[in-house]
Amino acid sequence: MSTSFKATLALLATVFIWAYMAVVARGLVTVISPLIVLFYRLLIASVFFLPFFIKNRSWKKPYFKELILISLGSTVNLTFFLIGLKYTSASVSQLIYAAMPILILMYGRLINNEKQTPGKIAGVMLGFLGLMIIGISSALEKGETITGSLSGNIIIFIAMLGWTTYLINSKNLSKSFTPIEMGSTSVLVSFFVSIVIIIFDQFSFRSNFYLNINQFFALFYIGFAGTFLTYILYQFAIRYSSPLKVSLASYIQPVVTTIMAMFLLGEKLTFNFITGSLLIMTGVF
Repeated sequence: MSTSFKATLALLATVFIWAYMAVVARGLVTVISPLIVLFYRLLIASVFFLPFFIKNRSWKKPYFKELILISLGSTVNLTFFLIGLKYTSASVSQLIYAAMPILILMYGRLINNEKQTPGKIAGVMLGFLGLMIIGISSALEKGETITGSLSGNIIIFIAMLGWTTYLINSKNLSKSFTPIEMGSTSVLVSFFVSIVIIIFDQFSFRSNFYLNINQFFALFYIGFAGTFLTYILYQFAIRYSSPLKVSLASYIQPVVTTIMAMFLLGEKLTFNFITGSLLIMTGVF
């Protein structure tokens, strides 16, 4: 099995884990402060990452300061995603992230003067067309996929920009750090930022830290699988693949999320959804 194929498998695993996490997180932030969810998520992930961070002594390597700096893009993503998710749906949050390949193509063309092949451009646009069909038809048929407040969608868009920035800049630094070093540093930086945020939140709003058993297991999934495992898998994919290919996973995400919602929430499969899904899969291929 080639390294490139392993990177693709890692990417697909990340898609499925994150898709389910979006559904779980949406349920949590409706009953718990998003900042509390953020704190617990990063606390759990940091507990698993800390031994690796200490063992690898990443802080002694060159470019560690640069790694901390780009990790702030991940922090922006984690923080604003959970806040925005409180005011919009899990489905629309994934649709917004689907703009990533377009932004990366534009960045490569305008900043790096990259010449994209017609195949890449066609694939990106085909996938985007599929997403538009799913999004617009879902809004017309049920009004559930493209919903939420304007402010919630703007906050998710800011989160997406943070993640895109992190993705673009991670590629170069992945030559100097292993996937687990990249993931552990990013999560620990975000955790320290979340401590500052939660202290401010407690002084201002005094959010409740209490969790029932179901909320605890949901948060454990988000922290362990949705953060610890996926950061390692995602960084592996970044290291052994291109940023554009990695970002194309954001096209699959809404489809997987909708399928999960279909089984968990009883949403009905439609012809337009099948058409859009086929276009997305073709574009990604």
